[in-house]
Amino acid sequence: MSFTLANTWGLWALLGIPAVIAIHFLQRRNRRVPATTLFLLQQMKRESRTGSRFERLRTSIPFWLQLLMVLLLTWLLVQPRWLKHDAVQRIAIVMDTSASMQAFRAPAGKAVDEVLGLLEGPLARAELTLLSSDAEAPSLYHGTMPAELRQSLAHWEPLLGVHDFTPALRIARGLVGQQGVVVLITDHPLPVPPLFAAQVVSVGQETDNVGWAGVTVEEKDGQWVWHALVKNYSRTAQERQWRAQAGAAESPWKPVKLAPGETQTLSGPFPAGEIQQIALHLSDDALPLDNDLPLVRPQPKILSLCPLEGKVPVLAELFSRYAHLRTVSVPGESDLVAAVMTPSFALPEQRHGCFFQAPADDTAPYLKGSIVAEPHALVEGLNWQGLLVRESKAMPRQSQDRVLLWQGERPLITLRIMPAGGRQLICQFDLETSNARKLPAFAVLLHRFLEELRADKLAPEAANFDVRQHLVVAHRQDAEAAPLKLGDQQIPLAQARLLRAPSRPGHFTIHQGETLLLTAAAHFADTREADLTQAKPFSELDKIKAVQIETLHEADPNWRLWLLTLLLLLLGSWWFTNSKREAREVVRP
Repeated sequence: MSFTLANTWGLWALLGIPAVIAIHFLQRRNRRVPATTLFLLQQMKRESRTGSRFERLRTSIPFWLQLLMVLLLTWLLVQPRWLKHDAVQRIAIVMDTSASMQAFRAPAGKAVDEVLGLLEGPLARAELTLLSSDAEAPSLYHGTMPAELRQSLAHWEPLLGVHDFTPALRIARGLVGQQGVVVLITDHPLPVPPLFAAQVVSVGQETDNVGWAGVTVEEKDGQWVWHALVKNYSRTAQERQWRAQAGAAESPWKPVKLAPGETQTLSGPFPAGEIQQIALHLSDDALPLDNDLPLVRPQPKILSLCPLEGKVPVLAELFSRYAHLRTVSVPGESDLVAAVMTPSFALPEQRHGCFFQAPADDTAPYLKGSIVAEPHALVEGLNWQGLLVRESKAMPRQSQDRVLLWQGERPLITLRIMPAGGRQLICQFDLETSNARKLPAFAVLLHRFLEELRADKLAPEAANFDVRQHLVVAHRQDAEAAPLKLGDQQIPLAQARLLRAPSRPGHFTIHQGETLLLTAAAHFADTREADLTQAKPFSELDKIKAVQIETLHEADPNWRLWLLTLLLLLLGSWWFTNSKREAREVVRP
C-alpha cells in the first residue's frame, strides 16, 4: 500500500461532523417584535416559537464551511504519508540462538511472519537479512524474497548458552544502515533496551521443564559409577519417567517425582564388559535438549614413570599417590623419569622428568628470606610460606630455565624446557631434609605438572564434556600429519585449537587418520537456559511500524496550503455568521 496514516488517533477529529450537525439542529428562540405593517411579516422565515430545541436541519454557508473545516483538520491531524518512489525497506531479523529458544521455535516462526507482514508491498524494494545472535555464525539469509527468508529459518539452530546479543546487533545495524529496522526475536523481555536501536519481540511463555542438570563419574574399587542430577525448573511439582540405555539393552521406565525447584541425584554403575557408552533418558517435555544424557566410561591417559639412580624407593612412594600413573623400570618405556641428582648426574635432553637435589647436610641452616612465586600456571594460587629448605649449592641457571619459586635470591623450583623437547621440573632442595612432602602446595604442583604431560601425550582417551566445550586433544603436528576428524567433519590442523564438542548431546569420536584419539560424550547441563520460568511475551511491532512509516514515506507536501485554507474557512464562517446577525438587526425597527 502506497498510502498510510502516521497518526490514526487523528480520526477522532471526525466527531466534529456530528457535533456541527447537532449545533445546526438547535434553533435559537425568536424575540417578539411588535409591527404595524403586516406586509413585513411575509418576508420573515418561520423560526422556533418555543426556544432552543431540535427541529429540521437548516443548512447554510457557515454550516458547509464548518464541515469542510472539520475534514481539513482531520486530514492534518492524521498526518497522511505516501510511499517514496525510491523507498528501500531494509529489515534485519536477529534470532536469539540461546538453547531455551528450542521450546519456542513455532512462536518464533510466527513472529518472523509478523515482521515480514510490515513490508509495504510491491511498490518498494526490500532488502531482508536473517541472522543468528551467534556473531561467529554466517548469515542465514540475505536477499529480497520474504518466502525464501521463511525457508531459511529451518537452518536456525538455537543451541548456545547465555551470551551477549550486542555483536550480532552491531552486524545487523551495519547491514541495514541508520534508516533500516533491526528486530531481535527472543523469549524474554530484556532488562534494558538493546543497543543499535533494535526492537524486541519476545515469543516466550512460562513453561514447565524438567531435565538433567549435571553428572559426575567416579571409580570405586575398580567399578565406574555415575551420579546424575535431575532438576525441576518449574514452579509446580512435576513427575517424569527416566531410564538407562547401554547398547541395545534398555532398563524399564522409572518414575521420578520432583517438588518445585527440587534437584535429585540418580546413581548407577557402568555395565561390565566391553560396553563403554551409556545414555540416560527422560520423558519428553518442552525442551528436548536436557532430556538426554549420554555418557562414556572415562579412560584417562596412563603416564609411566621410571625412577632413576638414588632414592628410588622414596621417589616411587612419592609418585604412587597420583592416579593413573604406573612405575616402570626401563627409562625408554616411560613417559617421564624422576631422580635425585648426584654430582655426576646429567639431565636427559629428550626426556620429561622431575628432579630433586642431592641430600643436604643435616647441620646446614634453613634458608631465610621471603618466599615469592612467579606468575605461572603451575604455581598459581599456591601458598608456599610454610616451606623449610636447608642451605645448599644451587644449580647454575640456563637460558631456557623459568624460575617458579624463589626464596630471597635463591631459586627453589625451576621449569626447564630442553632444546630437544624435554620438560623438566627441577626442585633445588632435598626431599628428606625439607618438609615439602607435607605441604599441599607441593602436591598440587606435582599434580599440575603430571596433568600437563598427560595432556601432551599422544594416546587414546575417553571423557565426558559439556556441549560446545573447548577440547584439547594431543595430536601429531608434523608436515605429514593427517587432519583431525570429528565424527564425519574434517578439521584442518591449523584449526585444531578451535576444536569444540558438538552442540547437541550425543557420543562422538576424534581420529587423526586411522588413529583414535578421543572417545567422548557431550551433554547439555546449562541450568540458566533450562529454566523457562522467566520467558514472557513482549512486542515492539508498533514501534517497528512507526519506524517504517517515518523512513519509507513522505509527508503531504501541501500541508501548509491546507492549514492556510483552514484559516480562511474559519474566517469565512465567522464573516457569514456575523453578516447574517447584522442583517437581522437592520430588519428590526
